[in-house]
Amino acid sequence: MTTSHPKTGLTLLLALGLATSSAYADNLKAPPESASKKAILQQQSDFFYPHLTLQSSISYAYSDQNTLNLNGFLALGAIFLGNINISKVKSSIYTFTESAYYPLSNRLQVVLNVPVLYRTSTYETGGAGYSSVTQSEATVTSHGPRLGDISAGAYYQVFNESKNWPSVTASVLMTAPTGISPYGIQLVTPDANNSNLQVPTTLPTGNGVWTITPGVSFISTSDPAIFFASLGYSYNLTQSVKNLNTSGSVAPGTIALGNAFQFGLGVAYALNDRLSLSMSYAERMQAQTQIRANGQPWQPIIGSGANVAVANFGLTDAVTPKTSVIMNLGIGLTNSAPSFQLTATVPYNF
Repeated sequence: MTTSHPKTGLTLLLALGLATSSAYADNLKAPPESASKKAILQQQSDFFYPHLTLQSSISYAYSDQNTLNLNGFLALGAIFLGNINISKVKSSIYTFTESAYYPLSNRLQVVLNVPVLYRTSTYETGGAGYSSVTQSEATVTSHGPRLGDISAGAYYQVFNESKNWPSVTASVLMTAPTGISPYGIQLVTPDANNSNLQVPTTLPTGNGVWTITPGVSFISTSDPAIFFASLGYSYNLTQSVKNLNTSGSVAPGTIALGNAFQFGLGVAYALNDRLSLSMSYAERMQAQTQIRANGQPWQPIIGSGANVAVANFGLTDAVTPKTSVIMNLGIGLTNSAPSFQLTATVPYNF
């Protein structure tokens, strides 16, 4: 008669249990990412859907700027002799952009952006009838919705996110000068009784030059938070133009639009499977523009440099597994930035 030792039986049961648990664990799959998390990652160009994605975006930006112009000199170091002119410009920009993203692989996708803009600006200044208290006003538009600068490019995921390192996505965009160029637009005086008020005949909808923008973005997740950051540099190619003058004779020349460095960082929170909130900061620093009339040396345009800083607050609702609604409010933090910009974006994944 053969008897089994109790410890031997316990060992066999433990071994059988571990083997069963190991086989079961091998068959387990990680839970799928929530729709809200996918929407956040897609906004940061870190999640590529396997099929074509169309994205419609509409935004409204408003800015209000006051300018004090002094034309004269100080007498005895304290008394100003001359003209004091206060000008005000109120601008609105409506932009509709249709974008298409197409994946060439699970790491590479191409993109095409086509914007349509409508702009309106109201100029106010004093001095009508040579009176310091009488104002003149004129409103200028882009004369209906007009095509903006079309851009195309690609995104490539260099590294996937790991335990210790964020994901890294590189990008490059080429922007074509398909919008109304700002160079050579003539200035007119709409009020014959106020020579202080000079306004353009139309408003531009593009930069007027070819632009190459390489960039890189970083994503790091720590559920329920997602941290993101980006760096980019816009290199503007020099462009020959038919006229540099805003009035008078025609003066052909060359424009060197100032290059720009931009960066951004922020955090998003996936509240549940559908909703997420985000907060971010973005800044763009642009160098001065230079112009050169034919046969003349380069000359900088004083005051053409800009520092545009914006604080963004966003809400994303993943309405369906294929469609999201993204609302974003941007608050301008510098004089060069819009006072505010409200944007609604709807991506649809086929």
